[in-house]
Amino acid sequence: MNLTNEITIISEVLQINESDLSKKLNVSSETINNWKFGRKGIGSTNLEKVYSYAYDNGIYLNKIYEQLLKEEYENKKTIVLFHGAKRPFAMPIDFATNSKPTNDFGIGFYLGETFEQGANYISVINQNIVYCFCLNLSGLNTYKFNVNTEWMIAIAYFRGWLADYKNSPLIKSLIDKLSNYDVIVAPIADNRMFDIIAEFVGNEITDEQCRHALAATNLGFQYVLKTNKALKKINFLKEMFVCQKEKTHYLDNRTTLTNNGSQKVKIARIQYKNKGRYIEEILK
Repeated sequence: MNLTNEITIISEVLQINESDLSKKLNVSSETINNWKFGRKGIGSTNLEKVYSYAYDNGIYLNKIYEQLLKEEYENKKTIVLFHGAKRPFAMPIDFATNSKPTNDFGIGFYLGETFEQGANYISVINQNIVYCFCLNLSGLNTYKFNVNTEWMIAIAYFRGWLADYKNSPLIKSLIDKLSNYDVIVAPIADNRMFDIIAEFVGNEITDEQCRHALAATNLGFQYVLKTNKALKKINFLKEMFVCQKEKTHYLDNRTTLTNNGSQKVKIARIQYKNKGRYIEEILK
């Protein structure tokens, strides 16, 4: 990674020169200079030093970059997206190594609409990089789900939970329709949502209870690139390093969201009890 911008931002915001910064980071001035101009690679230990120092001083580099990148690249047809990965990867993107059939919408390349979504994802795994991309949607067939029964059924199908209903005309029609799209845009589903959807699939709650419970755990939208045509329309912009202190922040935030969502889910189950249909009524 080239740290030209990081070092410039830190120096200007804190009004310190590179010599002072080198002392703060316990490295030589020559090392800072090499990092700044990309003459020397920087390992994860030193990336942690730089980003932690910035974070401790109230400089949230990744949020700054998110804002700047969106201002520069986003327009009516182009969107900036983020990918938190379990393992490092290189371009070009390969479906076979970056996805699996039992993901939310099967094989595809999954991205979130905010840096926070990617950071939340890697906060619980041993990775520190969120990858930033620019996607040009022009010429791509895009389908957008909302939190509704169709979305819940699609998630359950691709997750392999609807084997008993595999011959349902509704499911066949839905899967056939989705096969025509290059990009699927849908609410992000996490473990809390999977548990709720599992209750719906198990005929424990109705679609109305499930929908309102899921809406209470809103995590934003994900973009799923499903075709090679879509992959050709994506460009890599930046690796965004997330230091341990920033990961801890997002982990705490994730815990808070979980606790708040759990309370809303309980209320939704009570308020919408006996309203809506059970899955066996929908897919029979």
